[in-house]
Amino acid sequence: MRRLDLAHGILYPQATATCLYALLDQDDDQDWTITYSSAGHPPPLLVTHEGDTHYLRGGRGLLLGVDPTLPRHHATEKLPARSTLLMYTDGLIERRGEDLTHGMTRLRQHAAALAREDLDTFCDELLAGMATDHADDIALLVARTPTKSQ
Repeated sequence: MRRLDLAHGILYPQATATCLYALLDQDDDQDWTITYSSAGHPPPLLVTHEGDTHYLRGGRGLLLGVDPTLPRHHATEKLPARSTLLMYTDGLIERRGEDLTHGMTRLRQHAAALAREDLDTFCDELLAGMATDHADDIALLVARTPTKSQ
């Protein structure tokens, strides 16, 4: 992330941007983890198969282009079997004139209700439930961990 911040400062010296950098990894015991770093990007949402949800708030930092001299941090979290990891752009949760926390709460509620759906249905229904008539872009990146083999 630090290298990206330095490159951003050279290429776009007057601009800022958000970024979420994430690596999913499976260990020898078939457990999955995510290691991630965020530069002002909305936090990933973890949805368990049972419908429990929480935002991954570690590894947070300033937007790219604010101060490339500051250190960048990362976090690592274990992902439960059959859990869904949702990464998204702010267009999914932002509403004009509404506090961002309302959109984040709405996202958790919609995602929890869809926890056991297949990924195509999960994404389609999430977009249908969260979409508005504004022109901001929306992008989703979703991953689901498999059932752990015995």
